[in-house]
Amino acid sequence: NPKNGLCIALYDVIRVGSSLIHPADGGAHFEVVFRVVVFKPFIGEVITGEVSNCTKEGIDVTLNFFTKIKIPYYNIFDPNHFVEGKRGEGKWVWDDHENDVEDNADVPDDTEELAIEKGDLISFAVDSVHFTGKNYSVKGVHTLESTSDAKVGGVVGRKRSQSFDKGKSWEEGNITTDQSSTSTCEMQIIGSVKSDGLGKPEWWEPDEEEEEEEENMDET
Repeated sequence: NPKNGLCIALYDVIRVGSSLIHPADGGAHFEVVFRVVVFKPFIGEVITGEVSNCTKEGIDVTLNFFTKIKIPYYNIFDPNHFVEGKRGEGKWVWDDHENDVEDNADVPDDTEELAIEKGDLISFAVDSVHFTGKNYSVKGVHTLESTSDAKVGGVVGRKRSQSFDKGKSWEEGNITTDQSSTSTCEMQIIGSVKSDGLGKPEWWEPDEEEEEEEENMDET
């Protein structure tokens, strides 16, 4: 939930209470005290993950234990362009050197392409976090969506309730088993790579000439 984050794993069980049997219920109920590992990123936090897919819509990122991270096309360094590959997959290229040309700077012919593609490790900033809760009743499936983003200072900014007909199949109704849908996954992160220091870490590593200049400045 938005308050505690997404439960990743059970850490340990501290105490198990006595069993209770409720009227008209043959099951035994126990009060259990336990600790869990949760994942709760905050707005603006910088996280490093692996690119799992690149499409025209943006970049998908995985942390292995959590995969519902999307960087939409409008949150990628600008100017940029998408190079389409096989099966709709491709890479996003940051046209950073276009600014150098506009500033009449010398751009070497062997300039490395600043591209992000599947398998790359990238650093991204958390732009917003979406939580989706579900309640099942005889009237259908009731969902409550909560969104935290930078515009509201990390506080839950939007709550929306929707009801779906249980009579419809998962594919025919509004609910889908595709975990890429924000209506079915419990938590989804929207990221951004539009600020300095984000994207591939090697983009921001100083080259040998810059390191030598810094050393000379320190010596003087």
